[in-house]
Amino acid sequence: MKTFRRLQKIAFTIGIIYGLWLGININATDKDATSAFVIVALSLVIIISMFIPEKEPDSNG
Repeated sequence: MKTFRRLQKIAFTIGIIYGLWLGININATDKDATSAFVIVALSLVIIISMFIPEKEPDSNG
């Protein structure tokens, strides 16, 4: 599980950096800005999913 959390953190970091770079780029077209927005939004979904507690299986017995 630690590996999955580490991958989530790496994906979030890369997504935010690349999304912001793409959106702030001087030569960015409208399509680039839209792609940047989508990348940043998906990165935020990844980081929010890290804070949702995991359900533990019930042990009835």
